[in-house]
Formats: sequence, structure tokens, C-alpha cells
Amino acid sequence: MIRIFLILIYIQYIYSYQSNKPCDESWWKTATFYQIYPKSFKDSDGDGIGDLQGVIEKLDYIRNLGVTGIWLSPIFKSPEKDQGYDISDYRDINPMFGTLEIFQQLVNEVHKRRLKIIVDFVPNHTSDKHEWFEKSVNREDKYEDYYIWKGDENSTGPPNNWISNFKFSAWEWNENRKQYYLHHFLKEQPDLNFRNHHVRNEMKDILSYWLVQFNVDGVRIDAVPFLIEEKNFRDEPRSNDPTATEIDYEYLNHIYTLNQPESYELVYEWRAHVERTSAISGQEKICMSEAVQPTDMVIPYYGSADGSRLGAHFSFNFILLQELKSTSNAKDLANLINEWLNKLPTKYTSNWVLGSHDVHRVATKFGKERVDLLNMLTGFLPGIQVTYNGEEIGMENGPVPCMFGHDHVYNCTTYPNISRDFERTPMQWDNSKCAGFTNVTRTWLPVSYKKLECNVFDQEKNAKSHLNIYRDIQKLRTLLKQQTQIQLKVLDKNKNILEIVRFNNAMEGHRKTDIFEMILNYGNESVVVPITEEPPFQVMLRSGNSPKKCGEIINGKHITMDPYEAIIFRPTKRLPQK
Repeated sequence: MIRIFLILIYIQYIYSYQSNKPCDESWWKTATFYQIYPKSFKDSDGDGIGDLQGVIEKLDYIRNLGVTGIWLSPIFKSPEKDQGYDISDYRDINPMFGTLEIFQQLVNEVHKRRLKIIVDFVPNHTSDKHEWFEKSVNREDKYEDYYIWKGDENSTGPPNNWISNFKFSAWEWNENRKQYYLHHFLKEQPDLNFRNHHVRNEMKDILSYWLVQFNVDGVRIDAVPFLIEEKNFRDEPRSNDPTATEIDYEYLNHIYTLNQPESYELVYEWRAHVERTSAISGQEKICMSEAVQPTDMVIPYYGSADGSRLGAHFSFNFILLQELKSTSNAKDLANLINEWLNKLPTKYTSNWVLGSHDVHRVATKFGKERVDLLNMLTGFLPGIQVTYNGEEIGMENGPVPCMFGHDHVYNCTTYPNISRDFERTPMQWDNSKCAGFTNVTRTWLPVSYKKLECNVFDQEKNAKSHLNIYRDIQKLRTLLKQQTQIQLKVLDKNKNILEIVRFNNAMEGHRKTDIFEMILNYGNESVVVPITEEPPFQVMLRSGNSPKKCGEIINGKHITMDPYEAIIFRPTKRLPQK
């Protein structure tokens, strides 16, 4: 019935629809998206697991951050073999999080606060408990080729040498069907066959279900590089990684399983479908794509270079998340920013990501002293900012004894340095026993003892806390929307001072009041640096460790930057002499 209803609506709008002309291009281009990991955000019912009602309870906090909207990590029905990325029903909510009715309430409450809501869309694979897979195993009509099956009862081994992203063969034998099926991730996550038009239509229906029926504002498309494989299923060549063994994903060069031309085309197809839902609702819906790949492979998911084919509204830019180190310097930082900006066609909107539920916390990776600096940087750079919940207060990795871990892929016994449990510990709302996350003592992951020195309640009261610096950069972003161009310059011989000037390229000349400038010291030593702009200038924002004051007027041509300090200022008119 849903499909028939949507077809009728599409017919109604078909003559007014233009596939590459969105309804309103404004709201998302300067947005800040706040990623919520629901299991660890707020528990409302006392089971020690975060839920949708808990998110509703914290919406005023989120609104007061000054962000544009929230993005929810997977909340759909799942056996939780990979923390919700193994979906068994795309059209229902996992009972641990709530119900469809509570989800609709969440959407309504989000919109009441003039926020946006994005949900995860995981199309590459399902759970092996999904009814589609069970029907495919039994070769039921229509479903026989929903997944990628190879071999027969006479097979003596996997169809080729492809390796799963989580080690070992990417093929799993199914005794009932007497064939191998493909899985790029866990064996419990069989890959869908997007050369099957029924599968493509199913996914469009699912997009419409959430975007139209529940009125969500967009989707984040997971794992797009893996969507479609080379059709001849050829063996992949050996990589140049000398440390990889035959079971490791890094052992092969994945030229036949990653970033195939058809995968880009599929994202373009979904963008066109999202645009159709925008036409139906009269509101601009968006899609984001996730591709943890080199920049040259990521950017085409935005669309063609000339913009004639549109893909994701933006594809996550992980260059800082992947390449920046605590041992980097300002020159490294400038090179990474420039690499992205120089390769991204000007037609497309940039974005900046520092953390997520899959990588260690910013404060752990780069040091607590750099939290403000990096939040200010990603807020100052033009385009979209994406923040993982807890990064606004500078949460660190939480200690998780292996006996209490839940990462079934990278368990901390086998992978003590890369387990994803550490960055998924409960949100630290206050310094009480369970950090205000729940009213029970047993939580799905242990609450970190670091709640005593890092929590929302204490930081609310400190004007120079990470939380309030984060709020201030969100306020400043409203003034930065028109200044879309930047210049980067490394200012000191130690290569630790970076100057960023942000301006509007359309201006005739650069009026002082139309320029914003940021200077940051990525290093651990004080440095006196020259200022590009003529004084005087006014400090608009400073990191919490800075001795400078917001609103302060500085007249000198040089400025002392303390270790890990960052300031944002704008030139101002010279004040009259008294």
C-alpha cells in the first residue's frame, strides 16, 4: 500500500519535479550536525541502555548547543551483532530504543525546536535474520537473487580470494542453499545484490518510508564504497603492505570490490529519489554518504565534477580524522585542509569531521589541551561541521574491562588498542555515580570515572569550559555564513602556528569588517607571531586556555600565542583617542 500511495503522489508531482534542482539549498550548507550514539546518550527507562525517550529528554540541551540538527546512529531492529549495523527490519525500531510511536514523537519534538533529524541508512547489507535473507536461502520467488550467491554443491572452496573487512574470506557457505554468499563485513551481514532491480526498489521504498511517512530530514548512507562489486568476480591482486597476512583485509588491493562506477551511480540514483521526496514535502531533504577512502575516491560521491550528476549532498570528509596526529604540526594541518579544498569542486559544500563512534575520542587522540582548538577549527572552516556527542565537553575514551566489552568485531581482548567500546561509553551528564546517564547501577558499557572531572553539569557553570567554547563557536558560525573562502598560512619557523583568513570572494577588495581571522598554536611552546591584518582587531572567541578576553581590542602587530591556544578575531575600526 505504501508503494502505491507514493506512486500516486509521484505522479501528482512529476511535472513540477526537476531532478537536479532542490527545493531549498540553504539550511544544510552551513549546518552543524550532532551525532548521537543512542545506546550511550541517555537512558530513560532504567535498563542501562540509552533510548529514544532519553534523546527527547535532552533535546533542549541539544538546541542550546546551537547545532542545526541531530544524526542518529542505527535505531532499527537488529540482532546487534555489529551494534545495529546488521538490520533485520528496516521499517521498525529496535525495542531497546522504543517504538515507532516514540520515534514519531521524537521527530515532532525535534521539529518543534526548529532542529533537523537525520537517520542512518544501511543499504549495503542486512542481518542474516532479515526475512529477505531467509527467503533467499530458500530460493523463494523474487528473493532468490536478493543477495550475491556463488558456487554449488560441488564447490571445493570460495568463488575467489576476496577478504572481508573484518578478516578472513568474504564468502560464507550456506548449507541449506548449497552456495556461498558474499559478506564484506561479518558473516551475519550478507551483502545485498544491487544489480537486482527489486532490491533497488526496496531501498527506495525504505527511503520514502522514513523521509515521507515519518518526515525525517535526511539520511546518512553507510559504507557506500562496498555497494556493488565488479561483475566478473575476479581475484584481487596482492597489496604492497608487507605486514599483512593472508587473512587480513589489507593483504589485497581492493580494485574489484571498492568504489566501482556502479556504486557512484547508485548514490546518484538515491540523490534523485531524495529530491523527489523533497518535492513531495516541499522541504529540502538531504543525504550524506560515508566512504572511509582516499580523498580522490570520496569526492565523486558528491556527484560528477561538473555538477551535471548530483550524488550525496555531502560525503563525509575524514581527512582530519584519519591523517591528523598529536605529533602533527600546523604545516601538516594546513596541508590536509588544502588537500581537501583543492580537490573539492567549488560547486560542492565542504564538511569537517574529527570524531565518531568508530574512532578514539578527540581528547584521547590529540590531548585534552587541544579540544577547544580543534572544535574551533572545524567550526571556523567553511561548510558543514559534524560533532560526535561528548566531543563538545571533551570526553576522553572510557576504560572498559574486556569482560564488560560489547564490540563483537574488535573485542578488547584481541584488539586492545582499537576496540570501539572505549569511545562508546555513556555520556557524562554530571558527576553522580552513573554520570546522570541512568538511575540504575548496571549500564551496557561502564560509565567512565572521568565523569568526575568532565561532565555537562560542571561545564555549564564555567564560561571558559569546552562546552561553552563549543556553544560560542556555533553562535559565531551564524556570522561566518557569507565568508566562504579561506587562505591558510603557517606563521612561525617551528611550523606550529597556523593562520586562517576567511572572507567572501565576491567582495570587491576585502573590507576589514568583512574578514574573520583565526590563529592557532598546535604546539606546546609559546610563540610571538605577526598578524596579517592591520590592527586594531577585536577578539571574537578564544580557547578556554587563552588569557585573552572576548571583546578585547588589540592594537599590536604581533601577538603571543600560548601553547595550544586558539583565537578568532576580526579587524575593527580604530577607536578614537581619548
